[in-house]
Amino acid sequence: MKLDLIEAFLATVETGSIRAAAKRLNQSQPGLSKKIRQLEGELGVPLITRSAKGIDLTVYGEAFEVRARAIRNETGRALEEVRQLRGQLEGVVRISLAPSSSVDLVAKTVRLFQRDCPNVRLDIHEGLQALAVEKLRAGSIDFAVCPLWEPLPESEFIVEQIEVMKMAVVTSANSRYRDCTSLSELDDAHWVHVGAGANISPLVVKIFQEAGLSAPLPKMECYSLTSTLAFLFDSDAVALLPAKMAEQPQYRSLLAKVPVREPIPDYPLYIIHRRESPLTPASKTLATYFQRVAESKRLAAGS
Repeated sequence: MKLDLIEAFLATVETGSIRAAAKRLNQSQPGLSKKIRQLEGELGVPLITRSAKGIDLTVYGEAFEVRARAIRNETGRALEEVRQLRGQLEGVVRISLAPSSSVDLVAKTVRLFQRDCPNVRLDIHEGLQALAVEKLRAGSIDFAVCPLWEPLPESEFIVEQIEVMKMAVVTSANSRYRDCTSLSELDDAHWVHVGAGANISPLVVKIFQEAGLSAPLPKMECYSLTSTLAFLFDSDAVALLPAKMAEQPQYRSLLAKVPVREPIPDYPLYIIHRRESPLTPASKTLATYFQRVAESKRLAAGS
């Protein structure tokens, strides 16, 4: 299967029509149609159906699109790796971060990385486990930095722990819940569940169950740290977050850790990447700096 057939298919999917795809690729419509037919012939199934409005993917096309994007991403990553091994540290490193977990790591890590790799562009996405794993499987990111709610298959992923985070119930510094000493007092609170790919954060469920309480029903699940903080700053809402969020200088006067007596387990933070997709030299440099910065903070805290 040739890469130009895959590019023809993806261009058609992304533009919505053979005509638009041909224009993007600077090819003729008959030539592009021939490539689509050739690809379908190799696979032995129809990938798209044509209509007056453009194209629609068949069930085979939907499945193949995921693999096709991964092939395109891995091909680009392979080309970048060869250039970087030749000493040309350029290209793009794409990562996914759990922002509240990496808030105290990312600035120093990026400064060190940009010092050593000034010609490499860095693309940062936000996401917890479900979104990060989806992007890793699609090949659209090099690695993720996030906690794990559920274990990942060792045959597919390499998971390296870089930190153990203390967790806390966090609310506004002016919230009526800021001095509560038990989770039972937070039963009627407006909980913001920070998006973990489920209707309710698994760690919230765990701490309430271990306290013999029913977990609060989710009234909001937020996938954006900015929106989560904005809501916490200006309401009585509560959220379960890494304790270091409320300890950051820029948030210290705005957020408070609720002193509940029930134990809240620590949570590890990991670097995760696909086993079959080795890190490029540039992405390996970035991952190493995340590890070193996390280690230096741990040692400073223990001194």
